[in-house]
Amino acid sequence: MSKADFKIETPPGGEARVVSLTGDWTAIGLRDAGERLRSALKSASAVRIDTDDLSGFDTAGAYALRTVLGEHGDDALFAHDSRLSAVYELIRDIQPKVVEAQKKTAQQKANPIIAELARLGRSTEDVFKDLRDLNVFIGQLIVTAFLSLVTPGRIRWTPLVAQMQQAGFGSLMVVCVTNFFVGAVIAFLGILQLQQFGAAVFAVELIGISVLREFGPVIAAVLIAGRSASSFTAEIGAMKMNQEISAMRVMGINPFDALIFPRLAALVLTMPLVTFAGSMAGLLGGFVVVWAQLGYGPHFFSIRMTEYVPFVNFFVGMIKVPLFAIAITIIGCRLGMNVTEDVISLGRQVTRAVVQAIFTIILIDAIVAMMFNGFDF
Repeated sequence: MSKADFKIETPPGGEARVVSLTGDWTAIGLRDAGERLRSALKSASAVRIDTDDLSGFDTAGAYALRTVLGEHGDDALFAHDSRLSAVYELIRDIQPKVVEAQKKTAQQKANPIIAELARLGRSTEDVFKDLRDLNVFIGQLIVTAFLSLVTPGRIRWTPLVAQMQQAGFGSLMVVCVTNFFVGAVIAFLGILQLQQFGAAVFAVELIGISVLREFGPVIAAVLIAGRSASSFTAEIGAMKMNQEISAMRVMGINPFDALIFPRLAALVLTMPLVTFAGSMAGLLGGFVVVWAQLGYGPHFFSIRMTEYVPFVNFFVGMIKVPLFAIAITIIGCRLGMNVTEDVISLGRQVTRAVVQAIFTIILIDAIVAMMFNGFDF
């Protein structure tokens, strides 16, 4: 199939210019021929069409000619060829009606109810597309994790250890400091309230249960989500923008093996340790306030913790941590894979990763809390 083109000849004596059409004046071969013809005939007063070298013609070509040649008089442009004339006349008759319908549509004010329903429909469609993509991503990740556990030779240990340091242990200091102050605040507020009833001693139990069961794991997960989910999205998104992931696939490297599973394994292995350290820091913060406000020393605090704070609270808190790690990895890596080839998309996906990760952490925490409360744990 040849590209649409034309030749223009000007006969002596100022007669009408002859436009010889060549190639395929069809939807596939047209390209920019119509615009070039418009520019070439700006100063022409009369035009005659020669179709001897025309190899293809359809309504797209007829529409382009109608748009360009309409002002030059088109009644007899294709009079010598009945097939071309029929197509051209069809476009000539339809075009004014189309233009008029477009003007009427533009002048009509959109019904706000219909517009809102359309917006709701688009949003619903986007939600179902996200759920479909999420299911596909989780399925691929499950297969990769299963194969890696069955055949440890597939595991890439260098990126795994690097991610353990960057995404996991790199958050240790900020998690411990934050939990220390949270534990101190819980102790301070608890003592103020319990002293009104002469029950300030129960502040130790309040600190132990709240920090071990809820605040320690959740605060650690939120901080790691803000730190690691965003970095996962940014790193993988930058690779997607630079076509590095496409190059990996061309070389036969599975991105799930090289990029996503090491991040998942790193968080699953390191988050329990970071959470444990953060919870201990929270208890330390609470102990400092109890010692300063009530005068209860380390021996009394440890006795109250071991005798009156059941171990199940620590168990309930720690069992949520792997779920948090999996959620953070899936959200951060999936949104990184969704980045397109522009920086705006990268920024949008990083923002979505942080928001979705924190929301998912709170949702998981609420579900687990309701489940264990239902079991009287």
